[in-house]
Amino acid sequence: MKKDTLFSSRLCRDYPSRPAIVGDGKSCTYAEMYSGINGLTKKLREMGVEKGSRVALWGYNTANWLIAFFAVVRSGGTAVLLNYSMSAQDAGELLSMTETGFLLCGDNAETKKNPDAMLKLAALAGIPESHCLDIRPSALDLAKAFQEETEDADARTESEANDAAFIIFTSGTTSKPKAVQISQQALSFDADAFNGNIAEYAGRGVCVAVPLFHILGLLMSYSYLCRGATVCLPANYKPDTLLREIDAYRLSDMAAVGAVYLSLAEADSFEENAVPYLHLCMIAGGMSTPVQMMRLELQYANATFINMYGQSEAAPLTMVRPGDMVEKRAQTVGKAIEGLDIRISDGKGGFLPQGEIGEVVAKGANLMNGYDKLPKEKQPIDDNGWLHTGDLGYFDEDGFLHLSGRIKDVIIRGGENISPSEIENALNQMDNIREAKVMGAPHPIYGESVEACVTMTDGGASFDQEAIKAALRTMIARFKIPSHVFLYDSFPLNVNGKLDQRALHADMLTRIKRLAVDEELAGGVTVFDVVVKNSGYAIVPVTSLVSELASSVGFNRRRVLSIRLAVEEMLTERIMDAYSAAGNIRVRITLMPEWLRVSFSDSGVEYFIDKRRDTSMSAKIILKAVSDFHTDYPDGKPIYCMDFLYENEFSVQEFLLKNKGGE
Repeated sequence: MKKDTLFSSRLCRDYPSRPAIVGDGKSCTYAEMYSGINGLTKKLREMGVEKGSRVALWGYNTANWLIAFFAVVRSGGTAVLLNYSMSAQDAGELLSMTETGFLLCGDNAETKKNPDAMLKLAALAGIPESHCLDIRPSALDLAKAFQEETEDADARTESEANDAAFIIFTSGTTSKPKAVQISQQALSFDADAFNGNIAEYAGRGVCVAVPLFHILGLLMSYSYLCRGATVCLPANYKPDTLLREIDAYRLSDMAAVGAVYLSLAEADSFEENAVPYLHLCMIAGGMSTPVQMMRLELQYANATFINMYGQSEAAPLTMVRPGDMVEKRAQTVGKAIEGLDIRISDGKGGFLPQGEIGEVVAKGANLMNGYDKLPKEKQPIDDNGWLHTGDLGYFDEDGFLHLSGRIKDVIIRGGENISPSEIENALNQMDNIREAKVMGAPHPIYGESVEACVTMTDGGASFDQEAIKAALRTMIARFKIPSHVFLYDSFPLNVNGKLDQRALHADMLTRIKRLAVDEELAGGVTVFDVVVKNSGYAIVPVTSLVSELASSVGFNRRRVLSIRLAVEEMLTERIMDAYSAAGNIRVRITLMPEWLRVSFSDSGVEYFIDKRRDTSMSAKIILKAVSDFHTDYPDGKPIYCMDFLYENEFSVQEFLLKNKGGE
């Protein structure tokens, strides 16, 4: 085989019986996979696929999808990778735009609703039925259906290895998707570079919990197959499914976006079914904050997380290595991939020195072949071969890249690039919506959330946030639906009479914070929670803290003193009097929507207090100070709650917003 062949027959000879692709209860060996690739290549050529033919792949992650991808490339065609959540209408527009002439259709969101979705899409895209093939696992097992004992020759010569092998769609600053053309040579370069950096750490199996129509999912699958490892393609990314696959195949490696890792760590059997096995975790797609990365390192006790940075146009550009210090892996996106030149542009044709922020630009063998059917002036690769990423960043003194933001007007939610203008256009089609502006907001799990601001022609009389979201679900993909739709009387304008986007964005963030505060307050915001020893020495630190907090939330001096005395009497009752066997005492201070709550719990004899039965002098002092005293029994054990109503003009919401600062 030629050097640049996308998939080497050596793997079949060396590991014929080793599982190549597993998942959802199914498995195929390297021998079966490779024979299936050869057989489907022959079938595609019989269907009319030749050099330069464009063949769409539309389906969930399965062994059939990967076999079909390799067969399309081997046949000389260009695989056009469609989002499996996309509607037939949207997919048809992309296939028409790229002049795609063939369609391989697996299970996807549309076929679940309509078994004839393949033919519907073909009709929309002008693809004849004879150029379509149903590759749903229930209809066809590609590892067995077209088996060939002999290897079918790769249609590409070495000199053609830089021709487009596949197309990935990405949203840029406008609503019209761009078709990113990537060569066989670029994918092979990426896999070689990635494998070279993980060689000493990678295991024998990887769970690919990202879509194959994304460059990360495809690259991880291909890289591990090139290693002779087992690639697991789970049916979905729900924690229970992932834990089942990791445990069943003892998978040591995983590739996913941050949201998947975070939800997996919250699953009940995470400690038993994931932590013992996972040792190397690749993370990409808009993740993550340093705090999140450090938290993941602690939760996945045996695993090393490596962060990567790249785009569909070139991936990866940088990556941290498994041996890098955890601080670098958490706070940077690593160093440049070997063989690539990554610089920081000054925007004037020159480059900035270490430490200065500018646009990240890249040059090397893994750059895309350009956006399909777009003129030169709309291509991000300049005359000198530099890819302009649209991302801002800087290099530190050790050569690690820090990202600082984006020039592009695009929202990245959990790894998905979302165009704000597409959602704005959909909103503007609705009755009574006068203006719409869609922006991103920081999100602790997805990186960014999609948020919408609207003004109404009727002043808001017909505003219904849930109805707007429901209407959007019929117009755009579900992952593009805004988390919130905020109503405005009018948008802020600058001195030129144009939309002041910065002011609108700042106000929107304040509204989101306010909603978050209200949600927190529904169950109370605990600001102090500590277990103190059953000793008189523990009283003063607690009462001092209560006094300080009571003063900060607006109680006057007399009220602060009465609150302090009440807390002091409660602690004295539990520690000094007849309850010395109560053990240590847990004290919790919680901000509630209408009152400050101080609660106490211990293992001693239950303490009764009410206005009809004052059991002690301490009880009289407490009842005089509190707005309400009651006992809760959440676990069958008493918790004594003192509630102190806030002063009339005090707003706990505003207090929390102020103290959240720039979060």
